[in-house]
Amino acid sequence: DQQRILWLARRSLIVLAAMVLVGVALYGGTDWLKDRSRAQLAQVQQQVDAGRASLTLLQGDLANLQADVGRFASLRQQGMVGRPDRAAWAEQLVASRARAGLPDSLSYTLQAPAPLALQAAMPGADGAPVQATPQSGSDDPGRAEFHDLDIVLTDIHEQELLAFLSDYRAQVKGRFRVNACALTARTETGLSARCTLRFFTLDDGAPAAKAQ
Repeated sequence: DQQRILWLARRSLIVLAAMVLVGVALYGGTDWLKDRSRAQLAQVQQQVDAGRASLTLLQGDLANLQADVGRFASLRQQGMVGRPDRAAWAEQLVASRARAGLPDSLSYTLQAPAPLALQAAMPGADGAPVQATPQSGSDDPGRAEFHDLDIVLTDIHEQELLAFLSDYRAQVKGRFRVNACALTARTETGLSARCTLRFFTLDDGAPAAKAQ
């Protein structure tokens, strides 16, 4: 009887076995696809994290670049970057003397520009700094130079000199420091002042503007 029953149910048993095999295959395939999807998701997440890190780095670089551009534009506006307007330095010197009400005893000499590296010359045997031979303008872009403006004033007082230098610093288009200053020859009318104003410039390589 059992054999007869099995014989009559053979088709159903075959179908059942086939369905079991298909189910096992589907389960195994689904599990494999799930693992593969997890691996792909992890890889995509890593790429997203790397992209976010790269974006953050680029945003930081952009912020630094914008800040540097702002500082560069400010230095250009102040006359430190670009072609120096040496004639305007001298003109403003005369104008500042007139505004300060100083005696008409101003004389000045604007030395030729020299490479910035030469300002740190080693002292000579007598203790005086070695004077480097200035060089005229260069066409090398990015060249840093200094320009010494030697001024002489007579019959002035210390406060008048300070007011004159303060006005000149506020009005002149350029960045300078008082590199040296000596007050001598005290008389009833005042002192003689010999000062060196050292301007600093950085050539950006841009062509100089042509006069119209």
